[in-house]
Amino acid sequence: MPWPADHPLRVDRALEPWAVAARAILAEGRFIRVLRHLEGRRVASLVEMPQGPAVLKVFARPRARGNDRRLRLLAASSAGDLVPRALGVDPTGHVSLVEWSAGRVYDRVDDSGFVRLARSIGAALRSLHDSGTALDRSWTYDDETTQLRRRATPATWQAIERVVVATRDLAREPLVPAHRDCHPRQIVVCDDGVRWIDLDDAALAPAALDVGNFVAHMRRDECLGRRSRRVTEAAIQDVLDGYGPIAGDLEGWTRLALVRLAGLAETRHGQPRDRQRLLELTR
Repeated sequence: MPWPADHPLRVDRALEPWAVAARAILAEGRFIRVLRHLEGRRVASLVEMPQGPAVLKVFARPRARGNDRRLRLLAASSAGDLVPRALGVDPTGHVSLVEWSAGRVYDRVDDSGFVRLARSIGAALRSLHDSGTALDRSWTYDDETTQLRRRATPATWQAIERVVVATRDLAREPLVPAHRDCHPRQIVVCDDGVRWIDLDDAALAPAALDVGNFVAHMRRDECLGRRSRRVTEAAIQDVLDGYGPIAGDLEGWTRLALVRLAGLAETRHGQPRDRQRLLELTR
């Protein structure tokens, strides 16, 4: 089966070299649709395999082997029911195959479901953090702030410096097995509960980094008019109740996540007005 003419493996020069490897790992499967494409970086496609649907991921950099290894470690832990299974990786390290988690993305449910499911999502995040999985890489406060500064723009650098100075004590927080890209689009509501998806950035990291990032995304959506204040506040409270006591500074990590989202509103989404609204939330 050739890739469709507009598939990133045919039109993205950074990904095109791995089209043959992707075809090889797909074997007798067939392409269904592109799920997400970050130009020059990666593409995820829904594919149909003989054993069922799966996600085929192709990376411009050889990240697939490490991602596959960490996903298998998580699957073997007490959080195994909360993560998709790794199904294979090619020898180049640029292509992997992961179980498809069928269900509704939490970010897309209606307001009543958004609040109703929030407590179980908090509990699912706590289970991930308490799994004790010995992941083979870490992401610290210093890593987070270094990345923030590297990506600063003239419109965001002052806010970044203000938040970094105010959160220096976060560097002392202990590390746990963390999602590290934790937000409402990374959890799927299945028939038998909820599952985390897209754990490509999983690492040992402060617990409040994940919780703060999740809360920051919810506050961003309220700020930009995607959810009402009433729904957002109710859902945040239920996420926190479901999670339980947080070992870390939730407010500090939330501010760090918000200033990062403000930068992305400008650099990735081309929305300077959204950037300004989000920067106001960091004060």
